[in-house]
Amino acid sequence: MTMPDPLAAAVSSYLPAEDVRFLEQAYRFAAESHQGQVRKSGDPYITHPVAVATILAEQRCGKDLVGAGLLHDTAGPVPERFGAPIADLVAGLVRLEDSHDIESASDGVLRLKLADRLHNLRTIAHVLPARQRAKSAETLRILVPVAERLDLTDVSRELSALASGVLRRTPRVLAAAAILLPKSVRSRWVAEWTGELAALPTRRGRAGFVAGLTIAMPGLARTLRRTERSGGNYVLSAGAIAATFLNTGLTWPAAVVAVAALAGLAAVLFAGDGTAAKRLRALIEAWRRR
Repeated sequence: MTMPDPLAAAVSSYLPAEDVRFLEQAYRFAAESHQGQVRKSGDPYITHPVAVATILAEQRCGKDLVGAGLLHDTAGPVPERFGAPIADLVAGLVRLEDSHDIESASDGVLRLKLADRLHNLRTIAHVLPARQRAKSAETLRILVPVAERLDLTDVSRELSALASGVLRRTPRVLAAAAILLPKSVRSRWVAEWTGELAALPTRRGRAGFVAGLTIAMPGLARTLRRTERSGGNYVLSAGAIAATFLNTGLTWPAAVVAVAALAGLAAVLFAGDGTAAKRLRALIEAWRRR
């Protein structure tokens, strides 16, 4: 069992033959350890450590760091025959994953983490959307600056592009609701809301955020078109009831049902009441900041 290309080609281009043979042993051990395991994409799991090791080899890292890339997801401690340096790198990565203490991690561990995240972002389409957004936001906030500090310009650039691409994707429910907004400002508002949605850590928080925006959308559309008509305060009252309801222990399915009903009601009421629409949007904004 030999290392697949492009890893074999990458390490052979700069490492001595002895180190390449060492990495072939590490690859065989990793392949055996991950036998029968698959990724969410359906690919054999070994494709991930091979890809991580290849990223490190393309940076012309030493055999220990490339070997850690191959062995970083194997179960249990790294066998002694692969040496203390690789064992320390893998253990350091585990500690980093548990503690998120970037400042205490060595440069080698950080390089391993960056390579791991880079490949995970390249294949992130197979992960649940909420997790995609969470990992992408974390990448931009924490890991891109780490890559810049380590002078890994290409890694920094690709991490930033991949993570930003995920966060720019508009959830379908927001895209559908935003149809009510004037076309000239629609993309700006949707981009802002998508970024805010990505930063919310809980499912309930995201459900409430989307529900609140959907309810307020018709009123915002009226406000943005700058048409004001007189109307009754019952619209504001209906919005207050909706916001209070959505701020309780609402599940995601319940939020979808509530949004469908309340947004329809709001659309009818707001059609003739631009002033109340402004007040309702202020109420929704105040509720979102709670």
